[in-house]
Amino acid sequence: MVRWANLNLVDWLNQAKPASVRRVLEIIDLAQHAHRIAEEAGTAASDAQYFSCKCRVGTVLSKLNDALFRYNCKASIRFYGASLHRHYLPVAKRGERPEIVAVAFLIEHLALVHRVRRCLECQRWFFGITEHQKYCGDNCRKRHAARGAEFLEQRRLYMRGYRQKQKATDMRAKKLVERGK
Repeated sequence: MVRWANLNLVDWLNQAKPASVRRVLEIIDLAQHAHRIAEEAGTAASDAQYFSCKCRVGTVLSKLNDALFRYNCKASIRFYGASLHRHYLPVAKRGERPEIVAVAFLIEHLALVHRVRRCLECQRWFFGITEHQKYCGDNCRKRHAARGAEFLEQRRLYMRGYRQKQKATDMRAKKLVERGK
């Protein structure tokens, strides 16, 4: 699924025209917001908290369903049983197929929509393999870590010790050369 998401959604988000990406990003943001509220409703301790979540998710889902209406498909997101459920039948217009595929993927895999993220380092879109993944790959993760204050402080201390060892080695070598004369 990650490979499919990268080929059909993430690559498109990183290359597509700004207007179509903006529309899909609005759907992603609304779906992620609805997902957070639905998770909160699932852990609600009282009926009052649950109904508060239900009211808030209703507002978000109204906006989400309005955004989905543009795609000439029968798509809607509904809330029942403390979770989100999808109902859709997409119909692609000519030239909008990649956008429709991206939206259909988001609707079909609504529980995983929170894994569509921007890399903290390069700002490219990626589909997170794990819940906590923040970078699109090892290179970005390492590059970001190499610029962090903690890494720079560790590097400064390491280099200070390294230079002192080098200086001591040089002094020892000079003394040995002087004894040999």
